[in-house]
Amino acid sequence: MNDHNLRYLESSRKSEGLWPQFLIGAIGVRVVLSGLQAQASESQTPWECSSYNSDAHTRCLEAFVESQRDQIAALQGKMQAQQETVNHLKDQIDRQASSRADLQRQLAQPPAVVQVVPPLYAYPPMGLGL
Repeated sequence: MNDHNLRYLESSRKSEGLWPQFLIGAIGVRVVLSGLQAQASESQTPWECSSYNSDAHTRCLEAFVESQRDQIAALQGKMQAQQETVNHLKDQIDRQASSRADLQRQLAQPPAVVQVVPPLYAYPPMGLGL
């Protein structure tokens, strides 16, 4: 047998062991999805409105929807504020990183040697200047 046939046999043996796992996984997904569908069809109304009938039920649903809209708007406002804070902190981190990089570049450069010429001192003449 050549090398190609050996690889084919090895890969087919590996894939044979995967079929039972795949089948079990598919059955598990199906069970979970069917449970979610049954739960969704049973809960068409929020529990807060389940004890009301007719017009009262409709008004409860409308109030519930309005309450949900208010909560969503409040959460969106909080999320926007948090996003602005995150952006501010990212800008601050970027500025600090830039400053740190500048400082590291300055520290990596050898110090410039500056020779200072000593000042010339002129002494007053000695004696009496008459």
